[in-house]
Amino acid sequence: MMSIPDPSLSPDEFLAHVTSLDLNTIVTPLLHNRNRPLPSLPGGRYDEGAAQEWCERMDTLLVSPQLFQYP
Repeated sequence: MMSIPDPSLSPDEFLAHVTSLDLNTIVTPLLHNRNRPLPSLPGGRYDEGAAQEWCERMDTLLVSPQLFQYP
């Protein structure tokens, strides 16, 4: 039986696993999630511009018709 790596414990191994299965619908959001903004301002605040840009990109990915195309 094939073991599936835990995405929260081994994100690189999980990404390699889903890539090997050609699950591009999952790969794109996983890669985008790696680029998510992190708190960088005093008090643990987010840079508003970076956070807004990331949210807009994620929204675009979520409604992208190519995510729902099958080979």
